[in-house]
Amino acid sequence: MENQSKIQFTGFYGQADPNVKNHSWDTIKRISRMVKEDWIVGGDFNAIMDDAEKMRTRRKPRMQIDEFREVLEELPLVDIKTTRGWFAWINNRDGNKLVKKRLDRFVMAANTFSVFPFIEANVIRHTKSDHDVVLLDTLVRKPKEKQKDPRLSFKFNACWANDKRANEIIKNV
Repeated sequence: MENQSKIQFTGFYGQADPNVKNHSWDTIKRISRMVKEDWIVGGDFNAIMDDAEKMRTRRKPRMQIDEFREVLEELPLVDIKTTRGWFAWINNRDGNKLVKKRLDRFVMAANTFSVFPFIEANVIRHTKSDHDVVLLDTLVRKPKEKQKDPRLSFKFNACWANDKRANEIIKNV
């Protein structure tokens, strides 16, 4: 960090199988005991915190939702809500068969919020996968000293090269 403080980041993948999901929660609890600095965890938790984090699917058993919430409270980890986008997993089907869930997220130690007052997470659509990208930016809302021309900040993402619409847009520009 700029102020020489350290932060621990843990990439996380939670078990999708509800019969062994407790292994995921045990793993993150073990890791938490080793973390001595500020902590952010991000990844596919394969879990939702409430029914608002899913669209067009059967209700999850309340026990699964409660277990996830209890782990976050116990550690204590706080969900970083996304500013843009919400659902990061989509089953890529049409019509009534379309299902969306918020499985991918970032959480951080409750006491870490004071270190990152400008933190923001955003969902970025990724057309070739059922998981969208969740981007964590620790400085996005920090006031800029000098504003640059926004046209100069374009960054090309290699995955666009395979997208026909993106190719057409790039050629036209």
